[in-house]
Amino acid sequence: MIRWGIIGTDPNMPLRAGTLIGPYEILAPLGAGGMGEVYRARDGKLGRDVALKVIPDAFALDADRMARFEREAKALASLNHPNIAAIYGIEQGAIVMELVDGEDLKCPVPIETAIHYARQIASGLEAAHEKGIIHRDLKPANIKVTAEGTVKILDFGLAKATEKTASGTSGASPSISPTLSLTMTKAGVILGTAAYMSPEQARGKPVDKRADIWAYGVVLYEMLTGRRTFACDDITETLAAVVMREPDWSALPVGTPANIRRLLEMCLRKDPKLRLRDIGDARIQIDEPIRLPERSRPILPWAIAAVMTVVAIAMSTTWLATKTREDGRTVRFLFTLPEGTSEPLGLEAPQVVPSPDGRHLAFSARDAKTSQQFLWVQPLNSTSAQRLDNTEGANFPFWSPDAQSIGFFADEKLKRIAITGGSPQIICEARPGKESVAENGGTWNRDGTILFNYTRRSGLMQVSARGGPARPATELDASREETLHAWPQFLPDGRHFLYFAGSTDASRRGVFVQEVGSSTRVLVAANTSRGAWVATGHLLFVRQNTLFAQRMDSKTFQLEGEPIVVTQDVGEDTGNGRSAFAVSDNGVLAYRGGTHRGPRQVTWYDHEGKRLGTVGKPGEYLSLRLSPDEKSAAVTIGLPGHADTWIMDLSTGILTRMTQDSQDLNGFGAWSPDSRRMAISRADGETRELTVASGKTTIISKGSLAVGDWSPDGRWLLCSQLGRRLLLLPMTPGGADGAAKARTVLDTPSQKLHIRFSSDGQSVAYVSNEDEGNESDVYVASFPSFAEKRRVSLGGGYVPMWRADGKEIFYLAGNSTLMSAEIRTGSSIDVGGSRALFKTHVFGPWYGVTRDGKRFLVGEPQSGKAPQVTVVLNWLAELK
Repeated sequence: MIRWGIIGTDPNMPLRAGTLIGPYEILAPLGAGGMGEVYRARDGKLGRDVALKVIPDAFALDADRMARFEREAKALASLNHPNIAAIYGIEQGAIVMELVDGEDLKCPVPIETAIHYARQIASGLEAAHEKGIIHRDLKPANIKVTAEGTVKILDFGLAKATEKTASGTSGASPSISPTLSLTMTKAGVILGTAAYMSPEQARGKPVDKRADIWAYGVVLYEMLTGRRTFACDDITETLAAVVMREPDWSALPVGTPANIRRLLEMCLRKDPKLRLRDIGDARIQIDEPIRLPERSRPILPWAIAAVMTVVAIAMSTTWLATKTREDGRTVRFLFTLPEGTSEPLGLEAPQVVPSPDGRHLAFSARDAKTSQQFLWVQPLNSTSAQRLDNTEGANFPFWSPDAQSIGFFADEKLKRIAITGGSPQIICEARPGKESVAENGGTWNRDGTILFNYTRRSGLMQVSARGGPARPATELDASREETLHAWPQFLPDGRHFLYFAGSTDASRRGVFVQEVGSSTRVLVAANTSRGAWVATGHLLFVRQNTLFAQRMDSKTFQLEGEPIVVTQDVGEDTGNGRSAFAVSDNGVLAYRGGTHRGPRQVTWYDHEGKRLGTVGKPGEYLSLRLSPDEKSAAVTIGLPGHADTWIMDLSTGILTRMTQDSQDLNGFGAWSPDSRRMAISRADGETRELTVASGKTTIISKGSLAVGDWSPDGRWLLCSQLGRRLLLLPMTPGGADGAAKARTVLDTPSQKLHIRFSSDGQSVAYVSNEDEGNESDVYVASFPSFAEKRRVSLGGGYVPMWRADGKEIFYLAGNSTLMSAEIRTGSSIDVGGSRALFKTHVFGPWYGVTRDGKRFLVGEPQSGKAPQVTVVLNWLAELK
């Protein structure tokens, strides 16, 4: 037997021409793969050239693994398809394969060519999947194209065949990428494979054929765009991007057909349950003809591209909406805000709302220079939007049933204004008293009745559209621990209405139907964000950032059949029931992507706002926490309530993943004083302690607590229940019964959020709206008594931070300006006046301050990454 390595040949040296492996004579090297060297060889028996992949000795000398590999190879040899490079067998530790004379798949390619290749790749995958064989390492490097344009998929099934279990014995380990496990020293190979991994692979979960479907979508995207779907410079960032970032759909060529765009969207869904079910369906989608009436061809590029602005549909959208309904077609385009404006801050909510007749869009937008927010109206058959003057501060617009007026919230009042403009009419007070929000939508029926949310701790209110006093329409159910009723919508009879009921118990949140004047209600959908009824008789709702439609019985209001996926990646805030979609009565849908946060660049600033430098690469971080030793920052990556904690080394920018199950809550975490541990709140109600060096997690409480801050002596963790009950949780060994040992510090009717200890532990800074009639502001209070307190901010303040000596507090004002205030604590608390430092462009937990108060770490949003609002015409046709 002649075998390199086995016979003493240096394994780092290639085999020489003339070397024999069984009946195969080595002719020349072809290259190297993740599993070893590849050679062109001559089959002495059959007189044909083959490709010989010589397996490394570390693998070939493992008898158990080789035995399993040979069994797998026999199964792979049964694949006989023109788009799969055949495996002929194994000879003395080498894989004998079909020799494909062609080039590796190069990207980009013309659209027609990409579609031609995609059809062949799908055909090959389909043949393998029908035999139960999964590729699991599909990427351009494993695809060759012959001179005739025939696609051949290489290394089919070898990923699984070469795996090794954690114990070192052979066996299936479906959660590990083949390249990651076999070539850990080849960074380029690792990165290449990671870029094509499905999210479930990246998370280390078992995979099935849907992982191939994901990789197929990634390859198709790369063929069309010429760039990787998730392009990062190191494996950690790549895996993070795969798990939580959405593809840049705007990178697709303008002429990409709509059916191909739809195919990509279905292949690249994060949740495998919502992904394209069978690769054979991809061929059907590719071959689906696009039949458009002759006279609609002038606007075909816009309809297919789905990336043009309103200019591309000027003077034609009304006709197109009619034609799409007649022809049963669905058309999508991206809505862009007027030049010089930006979206309202921090709202997963329907801020772009189509009118009932589908002819206009109402939306709120901020002036980029003044940050003043106004109401705008965009006719769908016009090239420009009209700003409605005298609507400063407008939020959450909703339409009158005749589409001639718009209701909105501003200046602590509910108002209405005609779509042609003029002076708004005040309907009623909308924010009287503490803890009120009145920012959770309204609905207007043909009888002139308006329902709207009144305060965070109340039910819906009812008022006449002509104005007058508001009166209760619903009452909170204390037995369900309800916290608010919001997002009402009248049903067609004008008497019954949908609404969202929030609760401290997430399992009791849901959508209800109730009749005006009655206290009886029906639960329609549990454990979801707000709902919306549409003319087909379906209820629209969002779960885990996916918009579903499910038929609702018009008499019993019960859901029937199975939910249908309408689209993915829809913005959602489950606690307040917010979800970023809105619909008209006649088939216009507007929604905003769940990744509206966009990438953030971790950046250092000095006390005067001078940019000092950046750390790492931009990422879609949900929050940022600077460690006490200022060497690291904890960031959460994912979707709200479905995120993981990562640690960023501030000297290198390298990210290290700490948690694996996507259960961390955005922004709820605290560092220990020695920077060695973190406490993390989870969506399932647990509080966990994380050891940073090892990534080991320990359950410290199973009660539903939100982590606030770690005491300076390291002994206690300050937590809260709904922000109203503050507790000290002992950070001592004791397992998961920590909640039973917790000591209540304060029970208060007003929320206290973003709590931070002073360095001596004698004071806390926090955010509350406890003073009647005011926005949330920053306070300082003595701890633990709260006997003495002082307000620090006026007119709104968020996320306070202490300077280490306790003499200065920093916080964010409502316009994202970083503020500073001098503080003196001790026998009494004195607060100096606040002064502005610099504009940060952040409004949440995306900044940290060094101990000396001279530098600030900011998760700075990247310019040019505005959220995308998609408008869909005749989307109801997809339900039929």
